[in-house]
Amino acid sequence: MVKNLPEYHQSIFFPLLQHASDMDCKLLLIEQMLEIGDRKDLALLEELEAHPNPKLSSKAFEVRCGLLERLGIEDPSEKTKLPMNLCFIYDEFDIEPSKIDPDLDMDFGIPLDILDS
Repeated sequence: MVKNLPEYHQSIFFPLLQHASDMDCKLLLIEQMLEIGDRKDLALLEELEAHPNPKLSSKAFEVRCGLLERLGIEDPSEKTKLPMNLCFIYDEFDIEPSKIDPDLDMDFGIPLDILDS
């Protein structure tokens, strides 16, 4: 039985990066992802962001952000960030933000359209 491959294996750039001979070739390939890459390359770029080489990981981050923008996709990591002014308030009063429990399904029975008025 064939196991499911990790999502980053779906990228056409994955085998090319595996067989690239030096760091300059890898950086060049990552830059090309911005030009011709698609959604399948996002998982590979996320994987490369954790690479121990800082040049490679920072280039992967830069290209992933550019590719998300080019494809018109909102960065999922941006959704979890707090507004800057709220961070300062939390820091000033030494408050830790609460963790959101995804299993918690809250419905207070109030329609959200009342917020529009």
